[in-house]
Amino acid sequence: MLEHPEKNIKPKNISESVYKVDPELVLTDELTKKFGNRFLEYRKLYNELQKSEKPDHINLGYPLTVNLELVNRCNLECVMCYQGYRNDANLSKFSDETLDKMFIDFKKNQLSALMLSVSEPLLFKNIEKILIKAKEAQIMDVFLFTNGALLNDEKANMILNNHVTRLFISLDAATQKSYNEVRVPVAKRLLKENRLSFVEDNIVKFIKKRDEQKSKLPLVRVSFVILDKNKHEIKEFKDKWTNIVDSIDFQIERPVELFESVKDNDFSSQKINDDKSYDCSKPWSELCIYADGSVSPCCAFIGRKIPLANVNEYSVKEIWDNQNMKKVREGIENNSPVKACDLCLKSEKIIAQKGKSELSN
Repeated sequence: MLEHPEKNIKPKNISESVYKVDPELVLTDELTKKFGNRFLEYRKLYNELQKSEKPDHINLGYPLTVNLELVNRCNLECVMCYQGYRNDANLSKFSDETLDKMFIDFKKNQLSALMLSVSEPLLFKNIEKILIKAKEAQIMDVFLFTNGALLNDEKANMILNNHVTRLFISLDAATQKSYNEVRVPVAKRLLKENRLSFVEDNIVKFIKKRDEQKSKLPLVRVSFVILDKNKHEIKEFKDKWTNIVDSIDFQIERPVELFESVKDNDFSSQKINDDKSYDCSKPWSELCIYADGSVSPCCAFIGRKIPLANVNEYSVKEIWDNQNMKKVREGIENNSPVKACDLCLKSEKIIAQKGKSELSN
């Protein structure tokens, strides 16, 4: 594995990754064959946005990436995951009409990347239709985030046959004991089973299927959120997956308390009278769309407190240009962020310091 290549370490060290292959080289090699210069321009813009602290000079006119929650349900209730909008909430999922409208908008505006994430996308019964829609909309980079519990042969074949470019699997444990403590199943009877081995076997089988097809995509990543319950297993996790998956990602927990300290729909801002500089490229590069149709300016869970609008009423393009989104951008530009952004960005420095400490031990 390639140890923390500098160009691939994410900003502020909120996470760190270990690579078996260089994802940029693999994606460029595979996707320029399909999309030509359009893919190269997408990656150029992505990298420019990552480097820019306040990229107001980069006017995309449309998000580079959309995070999409297909159904607000998960088969797990992980200890670090806020459940208030998911398993504890009323069931939400998109109508066919809204999905059609969104994907027409994606194609019209040439959306570059789609992340199927937030809740468990493999619980969505029509997930294959979504992947087909993504292909028809000519979305180049399609991410699927999953806990891997449903990654059986049928789902593996569906993913391999439908232009998924990245398969990201959250594990957060190297042993069954830690897995049961962190990744708690909704069906508690499953705590008696060796669930981790089942998921690990599914991942290995998936990679074998992919390699037998002589394909390099989707890239497969496993991730580990560092908690007090599992941090003693960081090295074991790394050793277990080195040279099996394409990358390993270690992430730092974001405290739920942040979410609970912000009022809903609070777009008010206050000029910060200190030397702090608020750096974030998210409002210039992405949107997150939830299963109830609400849209936030990024995928951070605290972003749900500042919903921009709802896709059941407005197009993605209209939301990207609306007044709420402008308030979020202007707040970061002028060092007077809305409350949710203020707390999120302040917490990043604390989280980054914690991450450095945990990963160096």
